Amino acid sequence: MNTLDSRKNLEKAFKKGKIPLAVDKSVYKRFSGRNMIFARVMWDETYSGYRRAINEKEGTKVGMKGYSQEGYAAMNAAWMVHDNFRQAFSWDNPRESTTSLTQSTTKLGKFFSTNLKKNSAIVKRIGKVFGSCSVGITELNPDYPYLYTHNRKNDPIELPKGIKFAIVMLIQMDYQALKTSPALPASITTGNGYSRMAFAIASMADFLRNLGYQAIPAGNDTGLSVPLAVEAGLGQFGRNGLLINPKYGQAVRICKVYTDFPLEIDQPIDFGVTQFCRVCKKCAKYCPSQSILYDDDPTWESPWGSFSNNNGAYKWYVNVETCYEFWVKNSTECSNCIRVCPFTKPPGLAHDVARFFIKHLPMLDPLWLRLDNLMALFPWWRYGKKDNADKFWEGKKYLGK
Repeated sequence: MNTLDSRKNLEKAFKKGKIPLAVDKSVYKRFSGRNMIFARVMWDETYSGYRRAINEKEGTKVGMKGYSQEGYAAMNAAWMVHDNFRQAFSWDNPRESTTSLTQSTTKLGKFFSTNLKKNSAIVKRIGKVFGSCSVGITELNPDYPYLYTHNRKNDPIELPKGIKFAIVMLIQMDYQALKTSPALPASITTGNGYSRMAFAIASMADFLRNLGYQAIPAGNDTGLSVPLAVEAGLGQFGRNGLLINPKYGQAVRICKVYTDFPLEIDQPIDFGVTQFCRVCKKCAKYCPSQSILYDDDPTWESPWGSFSNNNGAYKWYVNVETCYEFWVKNSTECSNCIRVCPFTKPPGLAHDVARFFIKHLPMLDPLWLRLDNLMALFPWWRYGKKDNADKFWEGKKYLGK
């Protein structure tokens, strides 16, 4: 069977929901973390964003609508834990280099349980306690393609022997803050999400180590997050390359912990995202840098010509170079594609009905998209509309103009 036939079969299986991800293994290989756009900023002198800091225009934008001094102060504060608690991402147990009066349960010996279902329930329950809104589990193949070959420092990555599970946790972001994107309140909830990620994975990793098992915590490092979340049954790929969860849409951040603790894995889900993304295209329309494709169907190769894209996966590729450059221009991150996604809107009866039909009757997707657009026309409702960032501080549910 040639590559073309193989890809056609993969596309067919993917469209029917028989596989969660379509990957041509003859082309798609493990990817170096140094090729991520955030790493390239530090070393790739050929990239126009080389050594360009996201906040380099911060001082020049204070006072502009949506860019207040208190906004920048809160945004920088939101990243505090993520940026300063680097032990959260350590492969080694931080307790071994510190002294603490806290009693460690490792003194009780290794926790043995062959009840995989019970083990997974324990992990998911404590994941919720540690701040995750949803937890999924997947198994890693020996040649798992979504692990990076190298980290940002160009050190090779190989997981310790015996580790074959990934616990994937979602951290919910504040919807009202996201509705102000690309202004500062959206960046505040992004930074807050990353700081809560650091706490969640550090706590989960320590929990597993205390039970006597290996645990490797990871944020955006070590391996790709979205494919792991998809395989762990937490959602599907969106047109903009991000995860869409059936309850929280794209208003989530993803973190994970790799472990050898025996677990029962979750199965991928299909609730009609791929077909709906073919019709919707809102994220592409409202992307300030036009970094998202309008193509009806996913592609096997990136049309952007960037080595930050890894060819061989059937998806919509994003131009991460122009996306990052807009962030620099904006003096902070942008979440427009997350904000406008119909799945990101909070749960409710109307949304539950729409999502039921999106899953079971995809031929009605154009109707639901049209209704979504019509509901945004009601000025008093502000349904799906960008909110006034300066009124974010007033704490109103619907901020308006």
